[in-house]
Amino acid sequence: MTELERAIRRLRRKHTVSRVAYRYVSGRPLSGKTGYPYLSRGAGRLSGWQRQVIRLAAPATAVLAAAHPEQVGSLAGSAALVVSYRLRRKVTMRRFNREYIAPTLAALTPALGMQSGVRLHVDPRLGNLTPRLAKPLSPAEVAVRTWYGERVEPVIRWLPERAQRAAWSVQRAAEPITSRLAMFRRPAGPDQGPRIELVADTPYLTREQRQLVSSIIGSKIPVSDLVETWQQVGPRVTATWTVRKRPPARVGVDQVAEHLPRLAEWEFYIGQGAGDQPVILSLRDDSPHIAVSAGTGAGKSVLAELVAVQVLARGGRVVILDRKGSHRWALGLAGVDYCTKPAHMHDALVRLAVLADERNTLAMHEAEDWDCGPRVLVIAEELNATIGQLVNFWAEARSKGDPKRSPAVSALADLLFMGRSAKVNVLAIAQMLTARAIGGPEARENFGIRCLARYTANNWKMLVPEAAMPRPSRTLGRWQVVVGGQATETQVAYLTASEARQLACPRSPETSQVNGLSSPVGDFLTLREAVDAGVIPWKLDAAKKRLQRRVGKVPTPRGKSGNADLYARQDLAEWAGAA
Repeated sequence: MTELERAIRRLRRKHTVSRVAYRYVSGRPLSGKTGYPYLSRGAGRLSGWQRQVIRLAAPATAVLAAAHPEQVGSLAGSAALVVSYRLRRKVTMRRFNREYIAPTLAALTPALGMQSGVRLHVDPRLGNLTPRLAKPLSPAEVAVRTWYGERVEPVIRWLPERAQRAAWSVQRAAEPITSRLAMFRRPAGPDQGPRIELVADTPYLTREQRQLVSSIIGSKIPVSDLVETWQQVGPRVTATWTVRKRPPARVGVDQVAEHLPRLAEWEFYIGQGAGDQPVILSLRDDSPHIAVSAGTGAGKSVLAELVAVQVLARGGRVVILDRKGSHRWALGLAGVDYCTKPAHMHDALVRLAVLADERNTLAMHEAEDWDCGPRVLVIAEELNATIGQLVNFWAEARSKGDPKRSPAVSALADLLFMGRSAKVNVLAIAQMLTARAIGGPEARENFGIRCLARYTANNWKMLVPEAAMPRPSRTLGRWQVVVGGQATETQVAYLTASEARQLACPRSPETSQVNGLSSPVGDFLTLREAVDAGVIPWKLDAAKKRLQRRVGKVPTPRGKSGNADLYARQDLAEWAGAA
């Protein structure tokens, strides 16, 4: 027997009909080769069970098609739709991996110094990554999709929509019962949403390596404004990039009225932050003064109005230095000194410096928790121009022997340094809050709260160089509130003039200015007039100190006479009798 005959005999023994049939039914390769497991792909494109399903389904489908051609045709059409959908999704994901994941991994591997052990996951729902891969539709495809959406889809979705509405109605009816069972449920983890995840099989990455990885991710995957998180505990390093949560598009008077009763006297509600969380500023814990820097039309006066309304609603005083009339909502309100002329601004600042000095002097002889009186908020609008106007006014009004520096500018600097204990707070507004505009770099350091909007890179670096500059937003009323080097994106609450007046003076939304035309003469007196008329038995200085120390039943101001407070005669008499 020749070698050829022996080879043919061995081949026949190896590939008998029964063996080939067994391989066909079990999903093994017909040639009998090894390396093709049943549950995984192995060396082939399909796993063993997938080959088995195809081999058994093909003859069964042929038999059924011969016996019941109509039913098999509908089933085959449905299966073809499912297969085509999955194939399309598979092709899209392959293209997605080829366009984004593969180039990013190719750049990350040498940057990390690792040939393997780097895994990257990019969610296709992140940003507009998947739509970038879509090709423009042809006119025929557009027409077909339009016809399908107008004619076919409403019919297909009719029953599911009705079923969903019925399920919602059942859920609403059962909510009183299901809400009581909520305490027994396991708390679910926070929904992180679409994200990018990087896992590296190394226990530690240096700061330079992390920065390099971040720059590669930002350049290779075109999604802006991501929040980066690194986890370097354990044998692996994990990095996550998620989409930054944005504040709501609009915040109004309803949110202000909701949060105002919950706040302490030194806390102020500004607006809503990311995740619809309220943003609260503290003039006792964060900073005694607020710096507001933004371009024209960004809403600087709206922010100042929001803080002033809360001061007035708590019985405080507001002094507005405004040359251009941005706060017309405050005209005529009790507790408001509206200064529009440089001379008025000069006098107001000097008086406030004297008031702060008196309060600080009295505080030295009182307990630590002593209340020095109502809070005073100074709103300095357009400080770049206001400082120049005050300097020019003093240059013209100065007499021989007077100091060369404007007392108003010196008073403003004094307020910035000693305003915390005196409860005199400054809200400085400027397009560019330079050191020259505020009276020197040391004075600018007193602003622990800094609010910026529509900022430039130079403005950000000048005011908050310790914080990373986020991308400026085009949304009106969107601010970056920086406290302690931490920037918080905030949608500032917007109040109309009528809403601001109603919140500032809830008992009377109209003007509460008291003068001789609106009240009988003598019913309302200033403190000096009350001393001269003998309504109160003390001298003027003693009456002021009693008022500041809140001794006895202190009267509430009912209006203004120029820059002096007006008090009701009856309130003054009760104060004198109680003391």
